[in-house]
Formats: sequence, C-alpha cells, structure tokens
Amino acid sequence: MDETDLAGARDGFRAGAAGAAIGAGIALAAWALSALIGDGTFPAYLLGPLLCPAMSFVAPLWRERRGHRRPATLVALAACLPVMVLATGTEDLLREDPDDGPSAWTAPFYLVMLLVWSTLYGALAGPPGAEPGRSWLRFTGRGRRYHLAVYGGPALGLVLAVWFATAAG
Repeated sequence: MDETDLAGARDGFRAGAAGAAIGAGIALAAWALSALIGDGTFPAYLLGPLLCPAMSFVAPLWRERRGHRRPATLVALAACLPVMVLATGTEDLLREDPDDGPSAWTAPFYLVMLLVWSTLYGALAGPPGAEPGRSWLRFTGRGRRYHLAVYGGPALGLVLAVWFATAAG
C-alpha cells in the first residue's frame, strides 16, 4: 500500500468509527430507555435506523473520493459478506431473545460491518478530487497482484466465515 492508500484507509476508518460511535450511542440510549420503561430487551427495530446516522459520516468520504468509486464499493460490500455470514451463523450461539427476534448481539455486527466497509472504501477509492474510474471491476493503474489481493481477500474471508459458521452451528 502506498501513502495515499494508507491515508485513505485512515480517513475511512475515522469516518466509520465516528458513525459507529453515534450508532452505538443511539442503540445504548434506546436500550437504556427500554430497561427503564419497558421490559429491558434490546429494541430490535433499531438495527436499521442506527446505521442512518452512522452513514452520515461516510457520505462525505463517498463524495470526495471519486477515483475508483465503483470497484471500491464492490470490494467493500464483498468484504462485508463474511461479517454478515458470521452474524447469521453465530446468531443461535448468542441468542438471548426468547421470541426469536434479533438479539442485542446483532447490532455490533452491523457496526463492525460499517467499519469494514468505510475503511476498505477509503483505502481503495482514489485520492480526494480524482477523476472517476471508468470500470466496474478494474482499478486503473494497478497491477495483477493488486487485483488478486483486493478481490481474493474478501473471497477468502467469505470461505473462512462460512467454514466457521458451519463448524459453530
């Protein structure tokens, strides 16, 4: 990784961490309110809405890093698949909710997924203000090894996550 990629990864991680902190704060506040007013279970309806304020920190990163936006988004979403497989595969092990709804353990998986996505997007997208890339799959100006590592990493992560989820389940 050259310096631009590391700076992009730092920017992406900062944006994702700020968003994840806001999302976690909202989730914990709602959970505390549920403990004070309701039955104390995690409000499962918050799983989607807690990502909305979290994504507001990632939106400027999306706007300013246009160089390889399409392949970077594709790779970042592919890297989130192993996290989703782990969340689904280990759900029975972590389940505390008796009515088979999403448990409190599902929210951290979503926030980790946001961190993975924003960090990878920041590292793989071009520098701020770069010209948009012209290809869905190719990072222009990068070699064959780079593409193998970028696309092979999420594929290997998905294989390992499926193996772990089937071994745990």
